[in-house]
Amino acid sequence: MIVMKRKITLLASLLLAGTVTVFAQDFGQYDKADPKDLVKSKDLTIQQLEGIHNYYQFKLKNKQKADELASLLIAKDPQGKFARLTAFQKAMPAKNNQEMIAQYEKFLAEFPYEHWSKSPNGQSFIYYTVHRGLGTAYFETRQFDKLFAMLKPLTFKTENEVFRWNVMRAYVFKLIGQDTLYEVATPLIKELLAKVKDGSYVESGVFTPETAQHNANQQMDNELGTYISLLRDMKKYNDVKRYFSFLSEKGKYADAERNSMYLDALLQTKDEQAIQPFLEKCMAANAMTPLMLEELKKQYVKKNNSAEGYEAYTSSLRSKDEQGALLAYVKEHMTNEEFMPFAVEDADGKTIRSSDWNNRIVVIDFWATWCKPCIQAFPGMQLLVDQYSKDDKVKIFLMGTMQTGDYKEKSVGFVKREGYRFHLLHDNKNQKNGEQDAVFKTFVPFFKSSAIPRKVILKDGVMRYTSEGYSGSPSKLAEELSMAIEILKKEN
Repeated sequence: MIVMKRKITLLASLLLAGTVTVFAQDFGQYDKADPKDLVKSKDLTIQQLEGIHNYYQFKLKNKQKADELASLLIAKDPQGKFARLTAFQKAMPAKNNQEMIAQYEKFLAEFPYEHWSKSPNGQSFIYYTVHRGLGTAYFETRQFDKLFAMLKPLTFKTENEVFRWNVMRAYVFKLIGQDTLYEVATPLIKELLAKVKDGSYVESGVFTPETAQHNANQQMDNELGTYISLLRDMKKYNDVKRYFSFLSEKGKYADAERNSMYLDALLQTKDEQAIQPFLEKCMAANAMTPLMLEELKKQYVKKNNSAEGYEAYTSSLRSKDEQGALLAYVKEHMTNEEFMPFAVEDADGKTIRSSDWNNRIVVIDFWATWCKPCIQAFPGMQLLVDQYSKDDKVKIFLMGTMQTGDYKEKSVGFVKREGYRFHLLHDNKNQKNGEQDAVFKTFVPFFKSSAIPRKVILKDGVMRYTSEGYSGSPSKLAEELSMAIEILKKEN
């Protein structure tokens, strides 16, 4: 169980921290000391006594003296840091949700969060871990009333983690029905919106108030994205519009998938007046899907009774800063590496040889059916394919790689079902390991990464451009690769 593994890791780190304290100080003079005398001593601070306890436990491995000193320290300050940490460590090793609930509820009854939060003393990680684990146990056992009650007094940082781990996971993997998920997610998203500016991410040496708020805004945008997706699936279009308005200024237009959901809501509610202004802002952020681009053109033609001037219109919408940043990115990823010539089979069984491309500019997108970002990038690749469909000097291929089983049928079948118009290639079997990655592996040394999606642009037997991953915007991906293509065209 993932939660249990994380808990064990944290416990190990806590024990390691205690060990470090032991080696940082010399407590050898207390080897034969009586724990009762140590606790009565006015010359030793609580921190020193805790250090001696760790010394007994980890260095001397004297369990009897360590346990005796621990009991005395807890009796001396039953609500103190040492008592709290000891109780937390005892509550950790839960085998299942039932044990976790029982042990963590007992811990919170003995060391109430409300009491600690009035004067925090550096042990926030304890309550973060307890609430995160308990929240998951409540969610998985469908004890939602307990979940709501537990989360109400917590900070944005902790409640956000409980939402992310449970609601987002349940939505993505369809762990519970949409109606139930909606009933759980709605009060939680409202609480997160109320708490997002509570400063709970501020941490000395890690987050300043400014960077902490930026992080909180990003987290809030992510959770809103999940909730908006759920609302759209449930056809609650007016709620989609309402909650879209709660996104940060950057989050409102920077994510193409979220933008497409909002556009869908505008169309479904026949909010005609809002469509074109919204799409113009998305165009400025370069976060457009093919359908959004089609709708923008439709709106333009409807307003102007003609498509004349459309290109100039869309060009005027683009942010110069965003365009400049993208161009800088493209230039940074230009390269000049000779690649190993190859011959592969396409979807029709025809052999495609790189030696036949001569001075053409060739884009290859390495992808796999199991790679979610690869699939998410397909609309952007379709935009690029359509843009250069009549340009004989540019070829665009999508090469399936690192797949198993009947990988040819997987690739071809998937693309056909989704309606994309790609020229598909199949990577060759690797003679060394039998994997379907022979061509891709010859490129890996150039960029020292085996991750996909991976785009490469080839010309005259040389790899001239390469980039990894997917930004989340089809229009941005198409423009990125188009910029690189046009730079290479100008070399002729």
